[in-house]
Amino acid sequence: MLAYSKLRKLHKGLYALPAFVLALPTIPVFVLMPSFYAETMGLGLASVGAIFLGLRLLDVISDPLLGYVSDQIPSRFGRRRLPMALGAMIGAPALIMLFSPAPGVSPGYLIGWGAILYLAWTAVQIPYVAWAVELEHDYVARAQLNGYREGAGLLGIMATGAAGILMMSFTEQDRFQVLAWITVFLGCGAFYLTLRFVPDGHFVPSSKSQGLSFPWHNYLFLRVLTAWFLNGLANGLPAVCLPLFMTHILGASDKDQAALLFIYFLFAVIGIPAWVWLSKIYAKHLVWCISMSIACAVFLTVPLLGAGDIYAFGLICALTGLTLGSDLALPPAIQADCADWDCFRFNKERTGTLFAYWSMSTKLALGLAVGIAFPVLSWMGLDDQTQTASYHSKAALVVIYAVIPIVLKIIAIMFMRNFPIGPRQHKAINRRLESRI
Repeated sequence: MLAYSKLRKLHKGLYALPAFVLALPTIPVFVLMPSFYAETMGLGLASVGAIFLGLRLLDVISDPLLGYVSDQIPSRFGRRRLPMALGAMIGAPALIMLFSPAPGVSPGYLIGWGAILYLAWTAVQIPYVAWAVELEHDYVARAQLNGYREGAGLLGIMATGAAGILMMSFTEQDRFQVLAWITVFLGCGAFYLTLRFVPDGHFVPSSKSQGLSFPWHNYLFLRVLTAWFLNGLANGLPAVCLPLFMTHILGASDKDQAALLFIYFLFAVIGIPAWVWLSKIYAKHLVWCISMSIACAVFLTVPLLGAGDIYAFGLICALTGLTLGSDLALPPAIQADCADWDCFRFNKERTGTLFAYWSMSTKLALGLAVGIAFPVLSWMGLDDQTQTASYHSKAALVVIYAVIPIVLKIIAIMFMRNFPIGPRQHKAINRRLESRI
């Protein structure tokens, strides 16, 4: 039994390895890259906002297709492994090219390589997250496995932040290029170990044909998906505006910005074990609601900040970082429970397809965040590169960064506060699923 327990922990660790690698370019791609192409490369906030929104809309088409394909691959060919391997091989050169634009780059360059990278990312991420559902079936153990994966991802983000501090003397583009090559190099080893040694897990075969139709009848899935989308938009708006907020509101230096990001993700790593532990005592959806409520309370203090309030913002980063740990670890585990209920209720094994819609909503939320925030800020005059942005443009930035996310999170809490699947209900669902095998 002890040897089996150690083996399970080893498999969890190996399963989490790709999350570390995938996280290394996450902040540069989703947070820093829009501002880099808009300001440093001169494409403009409105143009870059439209491009990133368009890339996210591409995911609306590709995510369900790739999720469906992942569900149809026979186990003997690597039901989750094959699309992950193909996505990694396609994504590596796209990442390097996206991080290596030449002066005078055209919007077409960003569109082309961005589309390839996003498609590759989808091919990896959807089967990767769906794999966790098949590896763990217990209510609490599933949250722990998601905690392993998301914790590894946060460590990857922290490693990126530490590398950024070490490369402070490099130009921004040089930092991007070094990070791209490190990601590709480490990815080769991490993906090999995971795809080679982590078991397939098991799933319940379905007796009904599966399709690409949206699961409108799965009302539990729709509730979680809606809350996840709203919370994703609430997190996405501050994420894409963070470099602008630190520059135009706080007047933070590059070193201060790197330190603030590091604090944010450090406390997210610290928070994950605490939120997972709480989910052993209370239902996961209640713990998630608590974390979102804390985030709302903290964001209420953001409009009080001004130039030079670096330490106060550092405290805000620490507290909101703690709540990010819950956002990362618990909702995917809740969605996995919904996938079990879907399999029980509709007798369909479509975990990959459901997580494709989950992934699609995540990307759409981030795309809308850029597509809404950047054009509005450009219209308000924030394209001006001076440090003396107008009062109205700064006010718009604060509203988008802090006020709108509070409203969105409150609505998400309303969707989740009386969610009907807890430990007892999930255990009953699992018993009935196991009786079909």
